[in-house]
Amino acid sequence: MRTIEKEVLLIFMFLLAFFSVAEGAPWKVEKIIEEVGGDLPLLDYPVGILVDDQKDRILVNDWGNNRFLSLSENGQIQKVLANLKSPAGLGKDEERGRIYIVEQKANQVRIVNSDDFSNLGVLKAKGSLQEPRGVWIDEEGKIYVADTGKSRIVVFNPEGEELFTLGKEGMGNDEFYYPRGVAVDEDSHIWVVDTQHNCIKVFDGKGKFLFRFGQGGEGEEDFNQPRYLFIKGDWVFISDYRNHRIKVYNREGVLQEIIGKEGSGEGEFSFPEGLWIDESGKLWVADAGNNRLQIIDVNFLINPKSYLASLLEEGKDEEFKQVMEGLSAKEKEDPEVARLLLEFFRKKGDLDQAIYQAEELFLNDSENRDQWKKTLGELYYEKGVYLRGEGKLKEAQEFFRKSWQNDNNHSLFLYLWTSFLLLGGSNLFILILVIILLFLLIIFFRLRKEHYRGW
Repeated sequence: MRTIEKEVLLIFMFLLAFFSVAEGAPWKVEKIIEEVGGDLPLLDYPVGILVDDQKDRILVNDWGNNRFLSLSENGQIQKVLANLKSPAGLGKDEERGRIYIVEQKANQVRIVNSDDFSNLGVLKAKGSLQEPRGVWIDEEGKIYVADTGKSRIVVFNPEGEELFTLGKEGMGNDEFYYPRGVAVDEDSHIWVVDTQHNCIKVFDGKGKFLFRFGQGGEGEEDFNQPRYLFIKGDWVFISDYRNHRIKVYNREGVLQEIIGKEGSGEGEFSFPEGLWIDESGKLWVADAGNNRLQIIDVNFLINPKSYLASLLEEGKDEEFKQVMEGLSAKEKEDPEVARLLLEFFRKKGDLDQAIYQAEELFLNDSENRDQWKKTLGELYYEKGVYLRGEGKLKEAQEFFRKSWQNDNNHSLFLYLWTSFLLLGGSNLFILILVIILLFLLIIFFRLRKEHYRGW
C-alpha cells in the first residue's frame, strides 16, 4: 500500500474512533433553558446558577440584564430582583434561610431572605471588596468570597463577621491573580480557581497550601481562564471558560471527564460560567456566551450505582460497559456494583465471567454469602450442562460436583450420570439394569414362595 493511502486510512480510522467515543459519551443533555418570559424574554450572559431543590426553583444571576431571577424548572419567571449591578456568583445557606448574591460592580455581596428575597443587608469586610465574583457557603454556614479585584479569598462566619483572608496578588502557591471561583469540600479543604494563572489551588481549612494543578493551554490537562467550580462528593466540576468546556476532577486533582466543546448545539458551550449540581444528579451550567442554561445528567459520575442499574434495566449494554470501565477498583468492589456486573454477565450469557463475579461476591460479601452460594450452585449447573453438550464430560462432571456442593440438589443426578458415562457408557448401564432386574426378580420369587408356604 502506498504511503498516501496509509495516511488516508489512518485518518479515517482516527475519525471513526473519535466519533464512536463521542456518540457513546455517558453524559447527556436533559434540557436547555433560554427564553424565560417577562419584559426581557431572553437571558443575557447568565453567570450565577443555583438550584433550590426544597423549593423547586432555579435561581439565576442574569448578569447582562442586571437582574436576579427565580425560575420554575421549566424556565417560567417567579420573581425578579432588578437594577442590580452585574450580579455574578450565587450561594445559599439553607439552615439560616439566606441567599447570597455577589454584585460585581457594586463591590458587595447582597444577602436576601430565601423565602421572599427581601433584603437582609450586605457582608461587611474589614477592607472593601473589589469586583468580587464567586461565593460559597460551607456546611457550618461560613461564607467564602472570591474578592477578585484584590486577588484574595475573604472568609466570614455565619453572622457575617470577617474571620480571615487567604492570598494576595502574586505568582506563589498561596497567591492569586484574579480568582473567580471558590468552593469547600467535605474535608474543609478550600478550592480556589486562580483564573489568570490558569490553575486550581487547594488549601486546608486554615488556609495552608496543599497542592495545585493545571496550566495554560488547550490540551486535556490545560485551562484557559477557568471561572467557577462546584464540588459534589468526590467530584470537582470546573468551567474552563475560554476552552468552552466543563472539566471534572477527583479530589486528588486527577482529570476524570471532559464535557462539551465550543459551539451552540446540545452539549456545546460558549464561555461557560457558573455551575450547580442538584439532588437528582443534574449539572446546571450557565452557558453565558450562548445566553442560556444547559442541564446535563452526570449521574454516571456522582450516582454510578443507580445510573448503572438504570442502564442495565434499559438494555444499554455499551453505555453500561463504558461507565463500569470508568469506575475505580475500589468502586467495583462495592457489593452493589459487583451485583450489577454479575447481572450484566448473566444477561449476556457470559458464564465464565458470571461465575468469577459470583465467586468474588461469595468471598467478599459476607452478609449475603448464603445468597451467593445459591447463585454459584445455579451457575455451576448451567456451566456443567453447557460443557456436557460440548462433549466435555470430565469438565462437566467437576461443575456438577461443585453445583451440588453449593446446595443445588438438581445437580446430583447429572453428576452421577456423567460419572457413570465416564466409567464406561451406556452398555455398562444396560448391564447394570439387567443385574438389578434379576436381583429384584429373585427377591420377588422368594417372597412369593414364602407367601404360599404360609397357606
